[in-house]
Amino acid sequence: MRATVTRPGPWTHRHITAGGTRFHVVLAGPEAPLDTTGTAAGAPGHLVILLHGFPECWWTWRHVIPALADAGCRVAALDLRGFGGSDRPPSGYDLMTLARDVAAVVRALGHDHAAIVGAGLGGQVGWTLACLEPELTVGLIPIGAPHPLAVRSLPMRTVMGSTGQHLFFNIPLLPERSLQTTAGVERLLRSWAAPATRPLVTEAAEYYAALLSRPGAAHSALENTRRSTLTRAEIQVLNRPTTVPVLSVQGEFDPVQPARAHARDTHHVAGILQQVTIHGVGHFPQEEAPDRLVDVLLPFLTELARPAQQADAKTAPLPAERSPRTRRRPWRASFIRRPAGTARRRSRRTARSGGRGHDTPSSRAQ
Repeated sequence: MRATVTRPGPWTHRHITAGGTRFHVVLAGPEAPLDTTGTAAGAPGHLVILLHGFPECWWTWRHVIPALADAGCRVAALDLRGFGGSDRPPSGYDLMTLARDVAAVVRALGHDHAAIVGAGLGGQVGWTLACLEPELTVGLIPIGAPHPLAVRSLPMRTVMGSTGQHLFFNIPLLPERSLQTTAGVERLLRSWAAPATRPLVTEAAEYYAALLSRPGAAHSALENTRRSTLTRAEIQVLNRPTTVPVLSVQGEFDPVQPARAHARDTHHVAGILQQVTIHGVGHFPQEEAPDRLVDVLLPFLTELARPAQQADAKTAPLPAERSPRTRRRPWRASFIRRPAGTARRRSRRTARSGGRGHDTPSSRAQ
């Protein structure tokens, strides 16, 4: 299989050197926000960084990039170090280094702030960046990625996916060989997708396997996945409450991250937190239901361009029907929003215990 990173499409490819590492970035959309007379009136004005998860690359956003660009967003889909067309250095796969990579790329693109959309591993990097450099992060949208400390606070939930998969990933050489084959990548993608949408995810398996077949690529991609613990520096940074607005997206049938972990995000966010469940999908909403995901992303990204309105929302008095505990600590309030636009406030019982509510998926793990 021949690995060709720069696939054609309604985007441009660039290689950017930031912090001594060379990164592959896919760019689309207007370089400046469109005004009210443009074809995308009221479009979000911030740079939108798209971060993929394991074992994918920028191609996982192939359906989302054109939709966001058509809406007026300036989009940059980044290959994290070790993935896609970016460098594969021998070290630097901890969340702190990956977050600093993203910050360096944002600045290399000529921006001083950006909205971060991250799936899986990319979402964990986004959480870390929001704590590490909140002045650079205007908003965070983790997809299938609860706060890293929320995941590790659950009993027996220190690893991603099933215990069997985690043990397999830590076997020397064998996982690398599996990821270099279309069949191996397809098995992994199928196991993390919803049953009804598996064909939509596995159609990219050959491309991902081709990229992972390059020298050292599979080993680099597995570096972070093999880590079951956080460093002291990572814990210290992630213990800071996230102050930027957060829209957390979860697939209804995501077998990788449990609903209980998403519920515990409320303990790590000191600002606006919205939580959305996309029904009928698994761990890859950007591939399983890209149109519905874009419908969720665009209203939030548009609101990020209205800082004055957000400031008013943060200081507005809370409704009288909230519980006394919630009134005293408004930053713990969490909302479940369906793609259709209706909203329901998560009950205190569900938010604390992770129990199943009407709009919250049950906890599932492989």
